[in-house]
Amino acid sequence: MPPIIADAEEHFRQLTPPADPLLKELEAEAAREGIPIVGPVVGRLLEILAAGAERLLELGTATGYATLHLARGGRGRVTTVERDASLAARARENLAQAGLAERVEVVCAEALAWLAGQEGPFDFVFFDIEKDDYAAALAACRRLVPPGGLLVADNTAFPDAMPFQRALHGDPGWRAVSLLAFLPGHRPEKDGLTLARRR
Repeated sequence: MPPIIADAEEHFRQLTPPADPLLKELEAEAAREGIPIVGPVVGRLLEILAAGAERLLELGTATGYATLHLARGGRGRVTTVERDASLAARARENLAQAGLAERVEVVCAEALAWLAGQEGPFDFVFFDIEKDDYAAALAACRRLVPPGGLLVADNTAFPDAMPFQRALHGDPGWRAVSLLAFLPGHRPEKDGLTLARRR
């Protein structure tokens, strides 16, 4: 097998999906204010993975960067949960500016407490909350995500996500894969992504 291309990271950086003006504005805002966002590569991946989903759930909205991608990719309604009221308000404004306010509900609440009162089902779920909450959120998703539903978790190379990783990969109710990836525009650029299909 021949070696991979020289300077592969720079090559793949050149393949970063282009952003529209609103996304560029959110990227610049995130850089100025230290707001963690998934960046254009994970954003595009979420759009692709969400295709066809009817009921989408996002845990951790921030200013709505990933939410925009989910709403553009899915064909149904997105519910997104953000504990910070000021960020939730900014996300609502950004979604309205994108013409997506009618398809997205922004809930201001603690994710785990909110999950406890939900019945589902959600056929697509995206985790981007505190990493040490991922394992508890996974437990709730066992009843909220039907067979065939997809779970995507960001930042799974963080130490606090390890209990989630172990629980997910040891659970026969999920078929999972974890990837260490180079993700231009993501914070950090080298991080883990985990995808799991509900059996």
